[in-house]
Amino acid sequence: MNEAILRRFAALSQKGRLAHAYLFVGPSGVGKTQTALAVAKLLICEASGKGWFCDQCASCHKINRGNHPDCHLVGCPPGETIKIEQIREMIAQLQLKPFEAPQKISIVQDAENLTPDAANSLLKTLEEPTKQSLLILTTGCPEKILETIRSRCHRVYFGGLTPGRLADQLTKDYAIEATQAHVLAFFAEGYDGLAKRLAEDQFLVFKNEVIDQIIFGRNKDQYLKGILSDQQKTKEALRVLFTWFRDLLLLKTGVDSSGLVHADRLSSLQKQEARYSFQTIDDILEEIVKTRRLLEENLNIKISFGLLKEKLWRG
Repeated sequence: MNEAILRRFAALSQKGRLAHAYLFVGPSGVGKTQTALAVAKLLICEASGKGWFCDQCASCHKINRGNHPDCHLVGCPPGETIKIEQIREMIAQLQLKPFEAPQKISIVQDAENLTPDAANSLLKTLEEPTKQSLLILTTGCPEKILETIRSRCHRVYFGGLTPGRLADQLTKDYAIEATQAHVLAFFAEGYDGLAKRLAEDQFLVFKNEVIDQIIFGRNKDQYLKGILSDQQKTKEALRVLFTWFRDLLLLKTGVDSSGLVHADRLSSLQKQEARYSFQTIDDILEEIVKTRRLLEENLNIKISFGLLKEKLWRG
């Protein structure tokens, strides 16, 4: 959830200056849908007169569970499209008077997935908005949405948080331990949703396995075969390796440990600091970049990864 954007909505709401439609623009994992749902809570919370939502009342709980009669989320599974039937149902709901809340709110998630018919149906609603309704569209690809739709929505742009702010937010909102939150915030590149997914997918376990097996291990060919058989895991492993040797380089130059990615493995980094020369670290980082480039071009990386492994273990 982007609190800065949410506070803007709180101020607009208190002044009675909310528009009828918004387009939330930003990359996947940045918290667009989460913020849209928070806007819904802000507007229909039973304690909304206080300028913020309580997240404790019946209305907030219903939104959290996805069963509030005046708040609807429309979307589709990955690789599929949002059909005209879904938009027609949403429009029918918007045209009804609110059941419990002061207004109706509909959220269209990843609006670039609208079929042409669904987009045209939505356009009619934007041209003739109903009273007591708010429509929020989210997208990571605004160029794939009809210009006529984009032009009728107020755009709100989402950017990533700084790693420090995101780490604080992860600790506060999800009770993630501070050192782990620091690591997740870096690998999530400031995106709250991505950080949460990494935590749920046990990324820190994977990250530490890569370090223990590939950097500190010997004769771990079976583990490497498992990694190399999965392109996504290979990509993630290369990033772990790159950040590890980036940390070693910074440690050797005297950078404070708070600037390191792998803050959870500080003692391991310190043990390796004297093992690798500056030149060796540069060579390793260059080999990692080369291997990643080959991977992105769908070329065979076995030879390149073999060279990288030798450099890692030779030190």
